[in-house]
Amino acid sequence: MGSRARSLARSLAIGLLLSSNGVSAAADWVLHNGFVYTMDASAQRETALVIEGDKIAFVGDDKAALRQAGTGTKIIDLNGRAVFPGFIDTHIHIMDTLPLVDGAMLSPSQSAEEVLAALAQHIADNPEQNPVLGAGFLARAFGIDGPTAKELDQIVSDRPALIIDEGGHTAWANSMALAMAGISSESPDPVPGAHFFQRDDEGVPTGWLVEGAAIEPVMNALDVVSMPALRKAAPAFLREMSRVGLTSAFDAGMIETADLGRQLALELAEQEALPVRIIASLYVNRPSDLETALERLQQLDTDYEHPYFDVNTLKLSLDGTVEAKTAVTLEPYVLPEGHVATPLLPAPEVIATVIEAAGIDRDLHLHAIGDGAVNTALNAVQAAREAYPKTASRFTICHIEVVNPADILRFAELNVVAQTTPTWFEYDYVALEYLGRERFEQLYPLASIRRNGAKVTLGSDYPVTWIGVDALNPMFNIEMAVTRQRAGDPDYPVQSLVSERLSVDQALRAHTVDAAWQIGLEEQIGTIEVGKLADIVVLERDPYFAPIHSLHEIRVDHTFSGGREVFKRRSGPDG
Repeated sequence: MGSRARSLARSLAIGLLLSSNGVSAAADWVLHNGFVYTMDASAQRETALVIEGDKIAFVGDDKAALRQAGTGTKIIDLNGRAVFPGFIDTHIHIMDTLPLVDGAMLSPSQSAEEVLAALAQHIADNPEQNPVLGAGFLARAFGIDGPTAKELDQIVSDRPALIIDEGGHTAWANSMALAMAGISSESPDPVPGAHFFQRDDEGVPTGWLVEGAAIEPVMNALDVVSMPALRKAAPAFLREMSRVGLTSAFDAGMIETADLGRQLALELAEQEALPVRIIASLYVNRPSDLETALERLQQLDTDYEHPYFDVNTLKLSLDGTVEAKTAVTLEPYVLPEGHVATPLLPAPEVIATVIEAAGIDRDLHLHAIGDGAVNTALNAVQAAREAYPKTASRFTICHIEVVNPADILRFAELNVVAQTTPTWFEYDYVALEYLGRERFEQLYPLASIRRNGAKVTLGSDYPVTWIGVDALNPMFNIEMAVTRQRAGDPDYPVQSLVSERLSVDQALRAHTVDAAWQIGLEEQIGTIEVGKLADIVVLERDPYFAPIHSLHEIRVDHTFSGGREVFKRRSGPDG
């Protein structure tokens, strides 16, 4: 029987089922003739599901699903495609991305000359952009002391410019931007040793701004964030999230957008224009903000409470990044020889705050890149659990770039989620150069942490990215967690260690069921079960049966958020 004949026969069969079902329909959607992966404890693979309103009403076989359809039901013939719970990004900066969407998109793989050439082209293509913005370059490309305002002035001197590095923890300003922010040799460092202005031998700021408190005055002076600009940029970026199958996300800090970002998120949620459920956090990276952090979080939780937008988690940034030389390590850096990074938040204050949060059942999201910061974060959780053994708080340590082997077992022992971003797993020459071979082979020990019983979750950290716009796509994260290589390149060096690769199933769970647990929504989303919210994604191919180096190529055909079809690929098989 040919494909057209099979399609006609199937249509006739469906018509008979519908005609016997009457003229009214409880079901809004029926998806059938595919592979529905529930991702629940039973690990079932069914062929069909039914959506009623915002909930999943049925999961099972085709005939039983089609019997629930009526004249008003929309039917999708999956034709062998795969259905999963909607993907969850467990660490992203949604609102802070919006001011940068029209900026220059740079790459960590670019040399200094290539970065300058790309910026020059962007400026030529966008003569009206003021200030000039960009993101994604690697500061190390400009030498151990980073880029200078003089270098940027050669490209743009008639307007202020601010370019954020690939890690989001340093930025590069031209002379006009520094002058507008009032930054000069007389300016004190915001937090000496932790947040500071890189200076030349005479104490003059060079234009490289290290950590948030040093970047903030320039962002403010340039008026980078405004509500009109955020409203303009939001729809396209949110559509892009739906296009790659994201239905929920943990916003790990509205650092620059702050109240404006939160107000816009709530505004969109109330207008039913938010296709992604957002659990947001209060971001703290300065000691002076710790004392009132939980009080402020309580107020934010009260002010922003909506099924699609809630602020309920305290995010503490314990250190910076390896490439900025602000990641806190147990032993000094190899390069610069003997370098010791200053913690962004002192360990005693972190521990005290985590204990206090556990006492009132607040969830914690702890940024820790270096093995010293990871150790401090685990110590804080241990102290909190000892002080409040019955706390309902959930603890996540994010990024976990370098983990001392002695700390791996503690993730499971303390029930701590290990969260990270596999699109960073390109062979990390900077970490090898700065930290040496031994610590280089302790990067991202995901399989070891999971093998010992802890949950591992995955997120993009967008707009912080090593691979550009593709970093937003969970399928890139999933592939690179499985291969620890550049996406699509089986000949690329494997990020040590090979034994830390995840399986396809583990990587999928890290973006679905385990991710839902991290953000406290496991009773509502993360698996395909009757009664749960209909957050689902239809993939054009089944990732369980795809070559692992092609996983990133698998496209999303449909995305449903709370029963709403928020994305449909027009060129897909039913488009």
